[in-house]
Amino acid sequence: MINSNNMIFFFGTRSTQVAAHQAKTNCAYCQQEAVWLFVYQHYFHIFWIPVFPLWKSTVSSCGHCKQTLTKKAFLPELQEDYIKVKQQAKTPWWTFSLLIAAVLLVVGSMILAKLA
Repeated sequence: MINSNNMIFFFGTRSTQVAAHQAKTNCAYCQQEAVWLFVYQHYFHIFWIPVFPLWKSTVSSCGHCKQTLTKKAFLPELQEDYIKVKQQAKTPWWTFSLLIAAVLLVVGSMILAKLA
């Protein structure tokens, strides 16, 4: 006998850009003044609905030669800009979407139970 009561869950992590900032330093590779810092907020999702935020990551990218570096490879000149942009990057409220919906559902059902 075959059991067909299986359900598929789509879950995992995704990221979204929360900040971008043009650095005041030149690219270490091409020496052009076109370095950008990007901060990404990573979050856990179920069925592509954000549940809760996880961590932030920062990368630098040269607009001229397209060299991309992670935080571990930042030069000391880029560290100052990194600290500044990291402080400005805020976690979006919508990364808590499923948690907010669950809390509203529980509170709403409690209110309806008291009214009945």
